[in-house]
Amino acid sequence: MAAVKAPGKPDQNVELAAKAGDPGAMRVLGQYLQTAPEPYTDRVEAERWLLAAAEAGDPEAMFELAWVFRERADDDAWMRWCRRAAEAGWVGAMGAMALTTAGTDEEEPWLRRAAGGGARPEMLRLANMLAGKGQATEAEQWYHAAITHGLSSARHDLASFLIAQDRPAEAEEHVRAEAEAGSQTAATRLAEALERMGRADEAAEWRTRAETSGTWGGGVPAGPGWVEVIVTAVVTTALVPFVQALVSKTADDAYGHARQFIQRLVRRNRTTSNDEEASTSPAAVEADAGLAIVQDPQANISLVLWSNASDEALRALSALDMNELTLRRPDQGQVHLVWHPASSTWHIRGH
Repeated sequence: MAAVKAPGKPDQNVELAAKAGDPGAMRVLGQYLQTAPEPYTDRVEAERWLLAAAEAGDPEAMFELAWVFRERADDDAWMRWCRRAAEAGWVGAMGAMALTTAGTDEEEPWLRRAAGGGARPEMLRLANMLAGKGQATEAEQWYHAAITHGLSSARHDLASFLIAQDRPAEAEEHVRAEAEAGSQTAATRLAEALERMGRADEAAEWRTRAETSGTWGGGVPAGPGWVEVIVTAVVTTALVPFVQALVSKTADDAYGHARQFIQRLVRRNRTTSNDEEASTSPAAVEADAGLAIVQDPQANISLVLWSNASDEALRALSALDMNELTLRRPDQGQVHLVWHPASSTWHIRGH
C-alpha cells in the first residue's frame, strides 16, 4: 500500500538528501515537521533535524532553532543561536539581533548589517535612528532605500522627517497619492505638511478625511504563511562529466549560469515549456531553489546540489578532483557528496 503523503510535505528526494547529510534538506524537513498540520507535526524530530542542519552551518536553520528556544523562554539558547545565524549571514537574524540588543552599542551595527542585506524594516529603523541622532543626510538616504525596496509605509516616516526639516512641500509629494487612495496615516502626514505651508483649510479637510478614511498605513499587504515547496529531480549520469559540464559554466556571470544549469535539470518535470523558460532567469533561480541529486550508478556516488548553491560551494566543487574522489571513498557502499557551510567543504558521507 502506498504511503500517505502529508499535506505540503517535501518529497522523498528531500528526505533522501537530508539522510545523506545535506544541511538544506535537513532544515526543510525540520521546518515542515514544526509547521505541519496535525497529526504530522513532530516537534522533537523537527528539533533534531534543525539542530543537525544548524551544526552543519545552515544559517536559516540556526535562526529557526533559535525560535524553538525562544518559544521555550530559554533566553540564553535563543541569543546564542540567533547570534550564530546573524554572524553566518542570515539577514532575518541580524534584524532580530538589532531588536534584542536595542539600546546597546550593538544595535546600530546590527541594523546596518540587516539594512545592507536588504531588510526593509531595518532600513526604516536605521533611518529613524539616524534622524534622531541628527545624521539627516544618511537618514534620508535610508528612507529612500526602504521606499525603493518596496516598503511604502516608509513614505510616512520620510514625510515626518521632511516636515521636521522644514521641507513640507516635498513631504506632500511623498504622501498625497496614498492619502487620496484612503490611507489614514498618509492623510495625517499630508495634513501636517499642509499646515506647515499655511494651507489651513485644506489641512483641516485632510484631517477630517484621516478620521473617516478606511485604512491605516496603505502599505504592503501581509504575505502568506510559510509554505515549503521544493522541486526536486534525480539525475542518473556519470558524475565526472556532469561536474565538468557544470564547472564549464562557472566561468561566466559569477556562477549564475551554473545555477541556471542546475535549475533547468530540476524543472524538466514541469508540464509546459513556458514554466521551464520562466524558471531559468537569474531572479527565478535565486527565489525558487530546487534540489538535484546526481547519481552515478557505476561509481556508486551521488552529488546533492541546490540550484541556489553559493559561489563558494560551486568554486569548491570545481576544485575537486573527481577521479581521485572515486578512489578514496570511505567504503564500498553508496556514498554522498554534500556541501557543509560550517566548514566550507564538500563532505563525503557513506551509508
